[in-house]
Amino acid sequence: MYVLLTGRPGIGKTTVFMKVLSKLKEKGVRIAGFMCPEVRENRVRVGFKIVDIRTGKWAWLALRLDKAVEMGKSGSLRIGKYVVIEDEALSVGLKALEGLSGVDVLAIDELGPMELSIEVLRRRIGEAISEVRRGILVVHRSFRDQLLWAVIKKHGYKLYQVTLSNRDSLPSIVTEILLSSLSG
Repeated sequence: MYVLLTGRPGIGKTTVFMKVLSKLKEKGVRIAGFMCPEVRENRVRVGFKIVDIRTGKWAWLALRLDKAVEMGKSGSLRIGKYVVIEDEALSVGLKALEGLSGVDVLAIDELGPMELSIEVLRRRIGEAISEVRRGILVVHRSFRDQLLWAVIKKHGYKLYQVTLSNRDSLPSIVTEILLSSLSG
């Protein structure tokens, strides 16, 4: 069973995601995956990190073009005003998805244009979903990746639109779904 969270930017998807991970960890659930938090300087978004949930190791996923030039970072993929730093993102993203045999829940925040623009990482995400068979995925509101949808559907899924009215109750709901799938 996979639980997918989507919604508009800033609505609380990552907050729900983090609360679910915290509740699962309290129950001894083994979790692997990654998250891609935004990085701001002086309240202006300059890029996104990719962070391994198990180890805390991180690298750049993408940087605003001017920031990438300033930092001497390069990448061949552009998503809007961002440059995807493929080599760094792969170094953390692929490592985060290794050694999944003892993992109970796969957790990824988020599956969006930047993460999925790196084909090697995209394919490994699909393999990881097949291996772990349950998890929580934050998906971009325009998520339409046919490969990943096909893999997710094989395991069953529930899709939740995070809103102001449900974001406080969703962590408990999602945690119960995932815990039930572990015992069932």
